Amino acid sequence: MSADAERFRVQAEFCKAMAHPVRLQILDRLSRGSAPVNELAREIGVSQANLSQHLAVLRARGVVHARRQGNAVLYSLVDRRIVAACRMIREILAEQVHRAHSLVAGSAPAIST
Repeated sequence: MSADAERFRVQAEFCKAMAHPVRLQILDRLSRGSAPVNELAREIGVSQANLSQHLAVLRARGVVHARRQGNAVLYSLVDRRIVAACRMIREILAEQVHRAHSLVAGSAPAIST
């Protein structure tokens, strides 16, 4: 496999790790600081077992880091640039929605009164 092909494969695997709403919620929450599993589960609204599965995917991709503090395991972002990347994607999506609405509004037939 060429170096370019390998880079794209790794990038695709990373993007797959981001391709779930719960994982995006985890990243959003962790953008405000580290948190223990029970707090993340409560704030996001999922069971701790389900949250742990999502955290395992994010850990495997090197997106989040776990550290033990007493009885709790605290999770944090490995690299805060992921927050900026997610924000940029949301901005692009918002612009696409706005353009789609503008097109629909511009092509709608005039309503006579």
